[in-house]
Amino acid sequence: MMKKMWIAFAVACILAIPVRLYQLMNFVDSKTGFFTDGNVTAGIVSAALILGCAGILLLSHREKSISFTFGDLSGFPAVIFGGLSGAALLIYSLRQLMLVAAGRDTWYDDTLEQLPIWVQHPGLYGALGLLGALAAINFLVLTWGLAVGRNPYAALPAGALMVPLWSCLDLTVMFVRYTEVVNTIESLYSMFMVIFLLLCLFAESRFWAGVDDLRSRRLMVSAGMCYGLLALTVTVPNILMYAMGRGEFCSMSMESSVLYLVIALFLLTLGVKLTCMGNADARYEKKSFN
Repeated sequence: MMKKMWIAFAVACILAIPVRLYQLMNFVDSKTGFFTDGNVTAGIVSAALILGCAGILLLSHREKSISFTFGDLSGFPAVIFGGLSGAALLIYSLRQLMLVAAGRDTWYDDTLEQLPIWVQHPGLYGALGLLGALAAINFLVLTWGLAVGRNPYAALPAGALMVPLWSCLDLTVMFVRYTEVVNTIESLYSMFMVIFLLLCLFAESRFWAGVDDLRSRRLMVSAGMCYGLLALTVTVPNILMYAMGRGEFCSMSMESSVLYLVIALFLLTLGVKLTCMGNADARYEKKSFN
């Protein structure tokens, strides 16, 4: 069943990512931020994402057994992307704290420019930066555990909640920020992306703490894949646009795009690991039966 989930994921990516990149390159009004094609490309991207996520969630619900241990998730790709996720989150969070500390010193009042969120809501943005730094350390500890094949949360299960708490506050800050953004379609993509990330991280925290069940393992896999689908669709075109010097058409910053992308790659590598493990078990059972 997980193989079918990956097929749905791949088909949705193939449909959504190129269309969204084409959309950003050709159909965004630089002055208003609105799409100029009558939302045709937005409809295609949205349909691909909705159908892809729906397919993943439905197929996951039909999975009768998802069983794995912490050691099963260990592997070189998971360690690499886990370390990159922790490093990217730490750098991003420290930059947030520096922006809050600088306050208005780095921002000149202009009636034509809107004050950035760290000036409007310094307490909220500062809390996000602080919690993000703690979550980054948490990510790095988890990466160490994956490298040595030992669950670092076995002795302190409550520590597994740090990353989901950061994601929860990140969703709150994103909601505050995107209520002031013109392009609501772009905002919805990002919002649902972070919602799926939050669901996945909470399910993962239950697994790290050793209190998971079949339902949470299903959610861990399916929400991670849905987040990966949305994250790739949002961040890959954004990063390419920034690389081409056209980042003004993107509603998400370069730093945020890189952060969400590496986290997506980390979660997707865990999903690939579980799929490969499941296929190996199926081949072993078939061979034993014969």
